[in-house]
Amino acid sequence: MAKTPKGIEVLPGIGREAARVLTADALRFVADLHRAAGSERQLHMALRVERQALFDKGHLPDFRADTAAIRDGSWKAAAIPRDLLDLRGCIVTGPSRKDLLAALNSGAKLCLADFGDFTAPGWDNIIRGQINLMDRWTSAMEHVDPVTKKRVSLSQRLAALMVRPRALHQDEPRVKLDGKPVAAGIFDAGLYLFHNAKPALAKASGPYFCLPQIESRLEARMWNDILLHAQSLLGLAAGTIRVHVQIDSVCAAFEMEEIAYELREHLAGFSLAASRYGFSVIRSFGLHKPFVLADAGPSVAVLSGLLIRTAHRRGLLALASLTRGDAGADAGNAVREGFDGLWTSHPDQVQTVTKIFNADMPTANQLYVTRDEATLRNKDILGLADGARSEAVFKHNLRAALLGFESWLSGRGTVLVDGVHEDAASAEFRRAQVWQWLRHGVKLDSGGKLTDKVFEKCLAEALKDVKLADGRYKEAAVLLKSLVNAKHFEPDFTVPGLRKLA
Repeated sequence: MAKTPKGIEVLPGIGREAARVLTADALRFVADLHRAAGSERQLHMALRVERQALFDKGHLPDFRADTAAIRDGSWKAAAIPRDLLDLRGCIVTGPSRKDLLAALNSGAKLCLADFGDFTAPGWDNIIRGQINLMDRWTSAMEHVDPVTKKRVSLSQRLAALMVRPRALHQDEPRVKLDGKPVAAGIFDAGLYLFHNAKPALAKASGPYFCLPQIESRLEARMWNDILLHAQSLLGLAAGTIRVHVQIDSVCAAFEMEEIAYELREHLAGFSLAASRYGFSVIRSFGLHKPFVLADAGPSVAVLSGLLIRTAHRRGLLALASLTRGDAGADAGNAVREGFDGLWTSHPDQVQTVTKIFNADMPTANQLYVTRDEATLRNKDILGLADGARSEAVFKHNLRAALLGFESWLSGRGTVLVDGVHEDAASAEFRRAQVWQWLRHGVKLDSGGKLTDKVFEKCLAEALKDVKLADGRYKEAAVLLKSLVNAKHFEPDFTVPGLRKLA
């Protein structure tokens, strides 16, 4: 078993497989990045708590008066790399070998290997995911199906590769630095950079990331400092690392311009994460009855316009996400709204989306679409809308959350729910909506009122609907019940849930 550098502890140990990833130099690199961000990271987490306290008192987010000059300025972000200019068909996948190969070979323009919502963070998943990414750049990647014995290797035409690390506020509890867990986002991004930045550049690409759950310009500045420090340590030119920022919170929606400005040397685009945004609305304002969401959740139509307007005026691409589970319908809406591409979640969807974008977007992107009419009113951006609150949707959300939690606890990143692939972000939104409706005793369109008794009955029905012998559904039900019954909203189910991972 390999030894770790002084001050670094890897609790599972470094076995033969992990030794390829967790070299002494790689661990020192991660430790250097983490130490550089340490105190500032804690400060930003404290600021999040302060903002939430204001929301609990009824305050709403709005555009900052002290950064108006940034919003009004005529600055542009750095030029987009050639292999990120045309992203009409994109796919997100977990970094497992089979899934990553399928995504890279799918015909998509961009493949996002996700260590967050598409990956249950079991130790083997994280380490093997990093190995798979290394093998992509050494072209040593293949997979043999254990049943059919079919061998799949990298094709001649591959999607560009981007990596989504876990969020910066999350910890990687199995790797400690000076006795404390390292930041999960720095662990994921640092290992990928150390092993793959130069091999990617040697193949006419580069080290690309999609950064999730950035909630303010100051958090964006912290990430920018991390990227600058990483480039310096690796001897890379300034601006070599390029990123997309995932707009997935109400706070980020009101600081998109400022986030882009802080990351302008490294930024290439924005991605809209609809499920995470809906979750953020509940997380931020769930205590207040006027913010109880209807069946469909918040509308992202106004937010989409603002995202496209902000991205395009700064020379950045804007990517949409699936919202209905119908790739064709979502692609049609996205290209008409002015998006430059759409994230899909399965190889079968890539050709459908690409065909629609090819028909309606003959150019590589739609940077010429300005969306100057996009509203800047905060209540419109939040996407609150009237609508039904039905028993059918409550039951569907509860069952989908149960399935999502079980999949996560069993080490899988996604689950098929009524024919639609759903990830941890979807499960989080659904359990959040169950919590919100139950907390406020929502009156359903059928006339009944949601109570603890109704919830228990629906949960029991959902458990009967699954095969208990084939999974960890009972554990998932206990976890779901504890979160739904909590007086105060738990912002991240992975905090209590991570302890339950095998």
